[in-house]
Amino acid sequence: MTRTNEISIGEKWQRIADETRNKARAMPPCEKRDDLLKKARQLDVAVNLNNLLSSEPKISK
Repeated sequence: MTRTNEISIGEKWQRIADETRNKARAMPPCEKRDDLLKKARQLDVAVNLNNLLSSEPKISK
């Protein structure tokens, strides 16, 4: 069963990355903040890879 109102995994990861980054920015410098920023960067990479792998292949002539 497919739901049409669900967001894509890339969109979900991007939202989590943004929320994580915002949470980290509200914290004073500490190890937990660094861990949250690292998680946000990892999610950004995952989103970029997902977009790259999901895109239509370009055919050169």
